[in-house]
Formats: sequence, structure tokens, C-alpha cells
Amino acid sequence: MADTPAGDTAAGTPREVHFPRIALAFLVGALCWWLGRYLPFGDKAQPDAACRLLFVTGFTTSCWLLMAMPIAAAALIPLALLPMLGVQSTSELTKGYGDPILWLFGGGFVLAQAVERSGLHRRLALRVVAALGPYPRRLVLGFFLAATFVSMWINNTSVALLLLPIGTVLVQRMQSLGELSPKAQSNFGACIMCAIAFGASIGGMGTPIGTAPNAIFFANYEPLVAAGARPVSFLVWVLAFAPFSLLLAMLASAVLVRFALPLPKARLQNGDALLAEARSLPPWSRAEVRTAGLFGAAVLLWATRGDLQLGTGDVLHGWAHYLVPAGIGDRFVGDGSVAVAIAILAFLIPAGTADGRRLVDWETARKMPFDLLLLLGGGIAMAAAFGPTGLSAAFGELLRERIGSMHPAVLLLVLIVAITLLSEVASNTAVATLLLPILRDGAVAARIDPLVLMLPAVLAASCGFMLPIATPPNTIVFSSRQITFGQMARAGLCVDLLAALLLVPVLWFWALPLLGVDPAQLAAKVGGK
Repeated sequence: MADTPAGDTAAGTPREVHFPRIALAFLVGALCWWLGRYLPFGDKAQPDAACRLLFVTGFTTSCWLLMAMPIAAAALIPLALLPMLGVQSTSELTKGYGDPILWLFGGGFVLAQAVERSGLHRRLALRVVAALGPYPRRLVLGFFLAATFVSMWINNTSVALLLLPIGTVLVQRMQSLGELSPKAQSNFGACIMCAIAFGASIGGMGTPIGTAPNAIFFANYEPLVAAGARPVSFLVWVLAFAPFSLLLAMLASAVLVRFALPLPKARLQNGDALLAEARSLPPWSRAEVRTAGLFGAAVLLWATRGDLQLGTGDVLHGWAHYLVPAGIGDRFVGDGSVAVAIAILAFLIPAGTADGRRLVDWETARKMPFDLLLLLGGGIAMAAAFGPTGLSAAFGELLRERIGSMHPAVLLLVLIVAITLLSEVASNTAVATLLLPILRDGAVAARIDPLVLMLPAVLAASCGFMLPIATPPNTIVFSSRQITFGQMARAGLCVDLLAALLLVPVLWFWALPLLGVDPAQLAAKVGGK
């Protein structure tokens, strides 16, 4: 997942106040206020309120980017300041802090805790390793695929924390065998750590619940759907981007073990000992079986809830369509309701252990990253104020000429590279929160389908791989001391470039057409200007 539902709450997140950084963030906000006076506001805009909103937005996002204060505290700045500055009422702002997307992630996190508590995650990871055999390159691929697949459904920080002990033990046992040269052993340790961290970030792109930027995308795209835009369902997103995630994971693994951090291709002579644990797994426990069933039910309900637009123009209705009269159930029942229902079941279903515990209890669930939920809420609340003040329209007008004069394929590549570089030093959640409303309204003003700008932006925000501070998974594996700064930078640069080069054709030839956008028509439209 690049930050994920729990991404900003991992090790390295600021929990103390840094007053010089707060002062700098305040100055950034003041600069945004001053620059806002020169935006091309329309007749119906509220320039003064828009400039005050710019100040709060600049101040809040700078506090996030500079790590000036705890994330939860910074996320509450809009709720405190926007009403006092006369931008928006408290009652309107609190709708953002209770957005349905937050309930989706809250319920999904409880399900993730059930998976962790039962040990199902460990079984899944070890099964992948056992299936690949004692080959250094294959083991790296195994960890890549395990992290990628699990991270589609569980936040990337948890995936990194869960797989790190297994990967560390594997690296240590490999070292005890003494079959690899010192350089190859160092590369193997670095590759396993990169597989865990990068796979956890890559997997988040594959599902709507995989990472926080995906949630921010849906929160910003929903107003367009309400205005008549074609919806992006859970299933269509998975069909569009889950194959990309798996393909990127496999190609990234090959690039690491062949070029960035070379590893021998041969089978380990004493490698069978490394797979003993995987092959001697005990039978499935009752807790694992019940958690797997709950996990499968959640995925099935998410995938089949909304309507599916078929290529023939027909509609395949989801199960929510039949729950409410007049065929409006898919608007009444959201993925957040499904997540909450599954979370309630996790509290009720016995784990089948002698102590009589349930799959999840409140002592476990209270560890939910509430600071991230506030972060999402604060971003949604600020974004919701962009429209009424005329700020979104002003940004859209500012971007319209530049966006409309550039070939869409070039535009995709420029966006992906620029946002990938930005996500190396900034939280991907903050990047998505700041840019998606601007890109959405800029596309509307340029009369380009907003998906053309929003999708590359939200996916590129999850592609920060170079630096230990780029994502929480990177920070977690870097703390293992199995990888150096130089190894991570070299490997991350290769994967950054690979992701950018792969994402453009995937969007152009697969994802955008699947979502109902014709790139050829867009190119012809721009060329005709």
C-alpha cells in the first residue's frame, strides 16, 4: 500500500511538537494566502474566503509534510480554523470527518486485525515461500508476491510488520549456511527487505481499500458521480489495477535480483532447511478457517455490491440493488457498511480456542489508527470547501490551457514522474489530498475526463520506493539493518522508473478503456485544438 490506511502511524511518525517547524508551516500558509489573491476567480467565487481556505490548507499540509506535530493534531486544524475564519460552518466540516470512506477503512482494519490475530497471514506467506523452493531469486519473488497480495486487503504497514520477522529469520538462516559470498549475502538481505517494503506499497494499488490515496480518490470523485459521471466500482478497480500490481511486483523482483542487487540463480545446496518451517505447518486452526471465511466473504461482498457496466451497454446489478425499493440500493449501501458488518461479525464469531476468545476483541481493535482516520477526515473536509469558495474553479482555470495543450500520453508520464518524486519526501496521503481536487477541477475546466488526471496521480502517489522516509514499510525494513541507504536508493530508483514506464501503457491500453475512457478520442481532441 505507499502510505496506507495505517501508513502514517508507523515508526518514525512525529509524536512531538516542533515549534520552529510549526512556525515555518504557518509562513507557508501565509504565503499561500498571499498568492491566492492572484488566482483567476470567477464572478460567483468568494475570493476572501478562498484565500483563507488556502492559508488553512497550506498550514495543515505543511504541518504534515514537515512533521511539525502529531498527524491527528494537524488533521484537526481545519475543523478549528475554517469556521473561525468564516470559510465553512462546523456542521458542514464535520461531514468530512464522518465520510463513509472512513468507515470502510475502520471496518477493514478490524478485519486485518482478525487476520493477524489468527496467524492466517503467516500461513499465507509461508505457503508462497514453500511453493517456490530454495532459490534466492525465487524466495525474493515469493516475498514480493506475498506482500503484494496481502497488502491489497490489509494496510501496508501491518504487512511489513508481519512479514519482517519471517524475512529476517530467512536472511539469518541463509547467512548461517555460508553458501553465498559476502556481497551476495548482503544483496540477498537487501532484496528480501525491498520485497517486503515495495510489495506492501505495490499491493495497495490493486484494490480501492489497499491504500489511503485510493480512498481519497473516491472521496474526490464521488461528487462527479453524483453529477452524472460514470462510477468506478470496487470490481472494476480490481480488474483495472490488480493485474498491474502483480505484474509490477514480478518485474520489480526481476529488476532487483538481476540488476540493482544481483543474486545467484542457482539452487541452494542446503536450502531445504530453510523451507522446513513452511512445509511443517500444522493443520489449519479453527481461528484461521473462520477468519479466512470472513475474509473471503468481505472480498466477495465488496466485489459484488455495486452495479457493473457491461461493454454492450447493459448493466449487471450488484446485490445492493435488490435491497432497497426502486433499485437505489447501491446508493444506500456503501462499502463502508459492508466493512462495518464484517467487523461486527469478527467481534461475535468465536475463535474456537480453549480460552473462548473471539476473532477480535476490543483490546485489539482499540489499536486502530484513529490518527489516520482523522487525517483522511481533515483532507476530505478541506477538499469539500474548495468548490463553494470558487477555489477549485480558479485552479481549474489556471491549469486549463496547459492541460488542454499537452498530449494525454505525455501528460500521464509527466504527472506520474512528478508525483512519484514528490511522494519520495512527502506522505502519499498528503500528496493525494492536496493534488486530487486540483487535478479533478483542472480536467473539468479543460474538458478532459477527470480520470485521465486523477488515476495516474493516485497511483503515482504510492510509488515512492527510494528513501527510508518515503513510506512506513521502507522505514520498517530499514530499521532491520539488513539493508543500507545506498542499496534502498539504488533499488528504489529502478522500481520508480519501472513503475512510471509500465503505468503509462497500462493506463492507456487497459485501465482507462476498462473504465469507459477512450484515450484515442482524447488525443484527437487535444490535437484538434
